[in-house]
Amino acid sequence: MTFGNRLGSVIAGCGFVLVGVAHNASGSAWTVETLIGLIKVQGESSVAFEEATYSSLLTEPIISRGVLRFVPPDKLEKIVTAPSHERYVVEGDRVTFESERRGIKRTVSLDDYPALRSFVEAFRSSLAGDVVQLRNIYEVTMEGTRGRWTLLLRPHESSGKSVVDYILLSGAEGRIATIAIRSPDGDRAVMTLLPGAPR
Repeated sequence: MTFGNRLGSVIAGCGFVLVGVAHNASGSAWTVETLIGLIKVQGESSVAFEEATYSSLLTEPIISRGVLRFVPPDKLEKIVTAPSHERYVVEGDRVTFESERRGIKRTVSLDDYPALRSFVEAFRSSLAGDVVQLRNIYEVTMEGTRGRWTLLLRPHESSGKSVVDYILLSGAEGRIATIAIRSPDGDRAVMTLLPGAPR
């Protein structure tokens, strides 16, 4: 993946650090609005993850583990603890990447990455329960039931399409179980969010 595609997948993963949320009252209609309401984050939230990255350049997937965090109102963080230590932080208009193995720290502005800005704003609107803004940026398709659902997001704009083909979330009630992200070049990452306290 390019740097932009890599950051796009990071932002997508960080944007949905959504576990342990309250359920709506029984009997409400099962709609995208209901689902986004269920996964709306209130306060600081974090979850452990395991991610498999597939690429045509690899003979087998790369497996990584770590923790995702969301700190309202706008901080998204992905900390990779294995196989090497890396950290991605999106805060305000800045994106920072740190790699212990490569010995680098790089900060970029979202003003220089309009596609990434659209992702950030989309995920922030999701965390705030703003379905209108989410639909403005993505084609949103939900299937399944409250007990087992999928949510498919495809960018409307060409800037978004240049970074990601689609994001596919699956889960039950207000808990996301997996996040699959496919790049335009066919590379993909599948992240599993692990129940229980982050490790």
